[in-house]
Amino acid sequence: MTKNVCVMGLGFVGFPMAIALANVKSKGYIKYKVFGYDNNKYKTSFLLNCINKRKLPFKSNDKILRDKYLFSCKFNKIRILREASELKKMDVVIVSVGFDFLNKARPFENLLKLIENITFIAKKGSLILFETTLPPGTFEKILLPKIKSILKKRKFKNFDVSFGYSYERIMPGQNYFLSITNNYRCFSGVDKKSSKKVEIFLKSFVNYKKFPLKKMHSITECETAKVLENSYRATNIALIDEWVKYADELNIDLLNVINAIKLRPTHSNIMLPGLGVGGYCLPKDALFAKESANKIIKKNLRFPFIDLTSKINQNMPYSSYLFIKKRIKHLKNKKILILGASYKNDIGDLRNSPSLKLKEILKRNGSKIFMHDPFLKLKDISSGKIPSFKKFNIILFCVKHKNYLNLNLKIFSKKNVYFDLNNVLKNKQINFLNKNKHKLFILGRDV
Repeated sequence: MTKNVCVMGLGFVGFPMAIALANVKSKGYIKYKVFGYDNNKYKTSFLLNCINKRKLPFKSNDKILRDKYLFSCKFNKIRILREASELKKMDVVIVSVGFDFLNKARPFENLLKLIENITFIAKKGSLILFETTLPPGTFEKILLPKIKSILKKRKFKNFDVSFGYSYERIMPGQNYFLSITNNYRCFSGVDKKSSKKVEIFLKSFVNYKKFPLKKMHSITECETAKVLENSYRATNIALIDEWVKYADELNIDLLNVINAIKLRPTHSNIMLPGLGVGGYCLPKDALFAKESANKIIKKNLRFPFIDLTSKINQNMPYSSYLFIKKRIKHLKNKKILILGASYKNDIGDLRNSPSLKLKEILKRNGSKIFMHDPFLKLKDISSGKIPSFKKFNIILFCVKHKNYLNLNLKIFSKKNVYFDLNNVLKNKQINFLNKNKHKLFILGRDV
């Protein structure tokens, strides 16, 4: 029997999830009727327009994602809800909204309103599945008491509506779609029945035989797994920043050092030098443990590694500025072309972009900045043809977009000074620039 599934929150995580679910088949038939809901009415209208025109709401070079989306549009497989009241028809509701602590006075207010609305509307036998990254303890300490109170008012038994948690691990970029279906997922439920429902649902679209699901003992444990995972990733990135500065003083090739270390399988995930941390998750998720301790379990616990990691990552673009400044003393009035504005390669997402932070630092020091990004078309960012390098004094490679990996070598001019700040250029490009005596500097390398 076809089930109704609604994804709440249709951003860079929720919308691709809706596409994936709209393509799930069982015995040759489409398994789910997929609906999307977003509280932002402007976004709702925008998404309806995109679906009618069969156009993705964001740029992506993932052919699988585009093909699956076109299939969904052609056969009307994704429908956008205008009213939250329609959630009463859903068998599964996936909560994929953002959460942060920008509202310091009442940080859980919007989340509580959301879960209150869903619980009042949800039908018996339905599953409410959270994918949102939450501070450990949020569900059991903050949301669950409200859920139980509402279910009691509706004269439902605990739990006639099932609740579960399975944080997303989606990776925007070249393998956008497969990061949903071919990825390890952790999950848990508020009780055994809920946990089983989550498992069955995940198995309907995750390639679980190749990427086994991990059942956690509790939702709090599952929340903790995501926060610790992103804390580890953020700390790994921060660690390299100080080694970049050290290697620069020693005049050694840090990339060569790291690649030698990576030969050991146990050390293969050490990070490479880069411009900095961006996106929605990494800049904030590492701080969730500290916020959980203070605001949920009410303990004054210290997290010195996390505090230092966050501080270093916020300042990483300044390290790249110092790297440039060391080689070009006078940056005032220099015309600089920044190639790549998004926080990550092959996706048009500006949230917490290190490139934008570097741009502001350079502007404050009198440089004239022009930005290009093939995935973004905004007032201050060009997405069309890359302008002639001859118009600029300095070219900064900041994001490893596929478009920049295939640049015609003839466009490089000896008039320019080139900086690769994010391991963007291929060896062929580097060898060409060096052979022809172009001025090239690569963050973390002695070239």
